[in-house]
Amino acid sequence: MTSRECLEYQNKALSSIRQRMSSPDKAATESTIGAILLLAGVEVRLGMPRQVQLHMGAIQQILQVCQRKRVYLSDDIKRAIFWSDLNGSVMTGSSRVVDHTTFSELQYRRNPSHPDFFVLPPGFQSHSYLLGQDFVEILKDVFALQCIQDTEILDKEEAMPMAQVDSHQASIQSRLVSLPVCSPISECCHQAAYLCSTMLRCKVWRTSTIPSHLSLQLLCKIQSAINSPVWDDSPDLSAWLLHIGGAFAPAGSIRQGYVQLLHLNHSRLRWLYTSWPELLLILKQFIWSDNAFLSQVKAFWEENPL
Repeated sequence: MTSRECLEYQNKALSSIRQRMSSPDKAATESTIGAILLLAGVEVRLGMPRQVQLHMGAIQQILQVCQRKRVYLSDDIKRAIFWSDLNGSVMTGSSRVVDHTTFSELQYRRNPSHPDFFVLPPGFQSHSYLLGQDFVEILKDVFALQCIQDTEILDKEEAMPMAQVDSHQASIQSRLVSLPVCSPISECCHQAAYLCSTMLRCKVWRTSTIPSHLSLQLLCKIQSAINSPVWDDSPDLSAWLLHIGGAFAPAGSIRQGYVQLLHLNHSRLRWLYTSWPELLLILKQFIWSDNAFLSQVKAFWEENPL
């Protein structure tokens, strides 16, 4: 969809929504909510945070009316509200109106039958003092999502497992964007964990505009922290961050930014690995999935071997 087509759709949708919102009680329907979410999605694409905020605020008002009048809302529309709100916030910086605790349908609990899924990857263990306990717990949930991806649960069509995986991702990402920043290094890791949790999901997520935006944000955070002495003691973490970010960066200035950082860090990284198998061993100590990451990361490495 071109920018002009987006604007044409936006104008038509605005006219329809204004008519419905003239009576908040009449607006308390899934069709009105869906129309507003579609409009907010266009505004996210156009980079219009104030408009996104305005229309998600309208969603919040409708939710309050629905609660007061006990209007039934389906699981699908609640998930659509959650993801539109979160993605709008991530992409434009708009304030959120819901989170992972708002809807009972999105409540996430760790599966007690797979305790081995919820562990901190070994690569993060020596850096845990930089990360904070709340983030450590989130990383355990990201690792569990990695395990789910690698067991091919995501390839199955059963609705219940997919809903559970969706709630799993929702909990991870909602908590990530609310985390306080403990250090510039932890902020880089927050962004990388968010990127990984996106790429660990289905192909729809991987082919959206979100990964390239996250890759850009990660690049900016690494560049801001590049002079931190912590990197001297954490070359393995640096290698993981740079290859995860670079692999999912679009061709052009963002991808080239990661290449430049790899060359700047050559003295730190050259003794860590000299071949793809050696690099792969390092990457697997952090968040890593052959199914979701291997082809893109290997292609990035082949473009820019140290």
